[in-house]
Amino acid sequence: MSGMKKKTSLLAMVASMSLLAMTACSGNNATNNASSSAPASGTAPASSQAAASSPAADPSAGTDLPRDPITLKVFIGGSDASLNGVWNTSIAKVIQEKLGITLDLITGDAVKAKTLVAGGDLPDILSTAGISDLVDSLIQSGQVIPLDDLIDKYGPNIKKNTPQALEIMKASASNNTGKVYFLPVRVNKASDTPVPLSSALAGFYTRWDLYKAIGAPAMTNEDDFLKVNKEIQDKFPTTKDGKKAYAFSAWAGGDMFPYIISYPFSMGYNNWSFDTSIGAVNGDVQDNFLQKDGVFWNGIKFFNKAYRMGIFDPEGFTQKIDQYIAKLNNGQVYNSAASFWMGGADLVANTGVADAELLQLPGPFPGYMALYPKDAPGGNLLGPARAITKANKYPERTMELFNFLSGDEGGRLLFTGVKGVDWDVVDGKPQLIGKMAKPSDPGYSDYLKSVGTTTLNKLSNLHEAWPAEDGYPLDLKLVIDPSTVTPAEKELAQQFGAELYPGQVYDKLIKDGKAVTDSKYFAFTAFVKQLSQPNQQVMTKAETYFLANVAKYIMAKDDAAFEAAQNKAIDDFKAMGVDKAYAEFHQLIDDAKAFVKENNLE
Repeated sequence: MSGMKKKTSLLAMVASMSLLAMTACSGNNATNNASSSAPASGTAPASSQAAASSPAADPSAGTDLPRDPITLKVFIGGSDASLNGVWNTSIAKVIQEKLGITLDLITGDAVKAKTLVAGGDLPDILSTAGISDLVDSLIQSGQVIPLDDLIDKYGPNIKKNTPQALEIMKASASNNTGKVYFLPVRVNKASDTPVPLSSALAGFYTRWDLYKAIGAPAMTNEDDFLKVNKEIQDKFPTTKDGKKAYAFSAWAGGDMFPYIISYPFSMGYNNWSFDTSIGAVNGDVQDNFLQKDGVFWNGIKFFNKAYRMGIFDPEGFTQKIDQYIAKLNNGQVYNSAASFWMGGADLVANTGVADAELLQLPGPFPGYMALYPKDAPGGNLLGPARAITKANKYPERTMELFNFLSGDEGGRLLFTGVKGVDWDVVDGKPQLIGKMAKPSDPGYSDYLKSVGTTTLNKLSNLHEAWPAEDGYPLDLKLVIDPSTVTPAEKELAQQFGAELYPGQVYDKLIKDGKAVTDSKYFAFTAFVKQLSQPNQQVMTKAETYFLANVAKYIMAKDDAAFEAAQNKAIDDFKAMGVDKAYAEFHQLIDDAKAFVKENNLE
């Protein structure tokens, strides 16, 4: 951070950042069945159909820009190729109606993104998903444009709601120009009196009905958890239609997700930049690939134990994520990695069991991450952020789109759906209505896809839990409605001493000092600069190496074989220069901490 200068505006903004109390309870029942599938083409009501040539301007934009129809190509990243093409959902049609903008989505991995950049085949909007290492070169080459003047003129919501994010991006992602080139996503504000969400974000989510069926034994550590899952699988070795079932699984395809999420989150760590994990309590940073007894390798050892017990799906090394999700929903896998894969109506229908649901069981692990909406003034920083490219012929209207989606009206549309169809003000407060209010109905996940609420959060500055001016989160599906709490959720809550839903159980454990969550914002994380290009390449090579060899570690026949495979991996990582890359990253962390301390940002 030695190149950074003190910025009075940054200091003032961060120091004066206020916490807005949310009066609504929060949860995530409605996203239980989310998947990576493409949104289906939905038929929107007449009021949502694409307008002809001159739809009415959105009053929140405060501009008199033209409304003739245009199409913007948007690289959003991600591995779901079925999302490619014109976005044709209920939300998309409202955007067409209000702003005259059609969105043509492009998905792909880092290789696809870098190919687009290198070939000069730039989309109109570029996400940094997988290419955060190119930020400086994109600026230097003029492939992305400065946004300051556009924000001043066409971004009142962005200026009002996310001023800290703008200053952070000037300081950390501007190639030392002091300008804004990238807008982060998922900026959020914490509540003074946080209410727990329905569930934590990620960890291990276990079939509640099967756990009950073996007597719901108490657990105090991960070995207890493995024994419980072995007992479950032994008692229920197949689905009702005879398919082999496993307690745990994963997926392949160049994705570190299965190994940097489930176990680390359960132990109170978040995944962080350049293959590190960051602790929820004190912000300590662990080097995933090199720390032999760190949370990352301990997670691999956990899966090795599961494999040796016969409860890890061997197809987890080769199957795709859609196959993994399908197995969760049809009852072939008894633990999921995150709260957005709970089985939902599909699992109930496929098993014929009303309380078949994947829930985080209290006791064996200390971590309940993202249980409360928390301060995130920089959002996800560069993971990902959005830029307007030099190929964009409509930068003003693109900024107007960003602005619309970063205010109450557009944010509520983006996360909750169409007003009058999916939500409305009822008895003076915003509430879900229609199909959106019935998460337990068959086909609910397909309806979400047709509306589009699971697709476009990479274009909004704001987090779904952002408190709107009405006091409710942008995503009304986060509001706990007692009538939609599932039987399994209520049973778990009451068995462990709470009234209504699992988040209340985890909340009590945290308040009693028996568990942790990541409610603290560590300011230094916003100011850590990018690794040098050579070391970024080293870390990319290390990820490729790990994923190519992960089966060796998990399938090791005993502790000695696991340790030998682990030692070889660590030696190989060092031979690649991973230790030097981590050394550079920790120096960047130290620089960032010094900058934060010097500028009184702690």
